[in-house]
Amino acid sequence: MITDKDLEILYYITPKKYRGILDGEPDPMSLENMHKEIHLEEVLLKSSLNDLIATIVKVFKNKYANPLPIWTGIVDYEVKTKKESSKRKDIKKIQFDFKYGVKTDFGGNTEYLDNLFMEFSIPSQIFKDIVKNNLQGKTFTESEQNNKTTFVISNSPILKIEVTPTTFHLYINKDSFIDYGQ
Repeated sequence: MITDKDLEILYYITPKKYRGILDGEPDPMSLENMHKEIHLEEVLLKSSLNDLIATIVKVFKNKYANPLPIWTGIVDYEVKTKKESSKRKDIKKIQFDFKYGVKTDFGGNTEYLDNLFMEFSIPSQIFKDIVKNNLQGKTFTESEQNNKTTFVISNSPILKIEVTPTTFHLYINKDSFIDYGQ
C-alpha cells in the first residue's frame, strides 16, 4: 500500500538558493530526499497495478507533482535510443511524454510531463472505477465510446484521463507546472 508519507517527496521544492550551485552548499535535504525517492521507487515497483493507477491519479489531481521519481521507479530508459520500457511485468508498454514549453523559476525553458500512457498486460474492467474513485472531490465529466471511458476534470492539473480495459492515458494541463528545482 502506498501511503501519503511515501508521496510527500513528489512535492518537495528545492530552495532556490541551492539550485544549480556547483561550488556552494548543497541542499541539506538532498541526502534524505534521495532516500525518500529510492523508497518511493521501490514501493511503486512492488505495489499492485490498481494501487499504481490510483496513486498516479491522486498525486496529480490537486497539484502538479514532480513526475521524475515516478518515472525512475517504473521505467527503464535507454539513453542511446531514447526508448522507455516498463520495469513492471503488468505494464506491456509505457510512455512518459515530456515536452518543453514551461519556464523555470529562473526563466529558463524546461520540460513538463504532458501525458502518460500505459498499456497493461492483462485487461481489467476495474481501471475505470479506480480512476472514478480517485477523482472524488473534483468536478469531472465521464463519457464512454467504443469501450473507452474519458474523464474530463475541472480545476485540476489533470486535463483528462482516457481508460480502457487495457490502457490508461493521463493528460496534464501545462499551466499547472510547478518548478520543483530538479
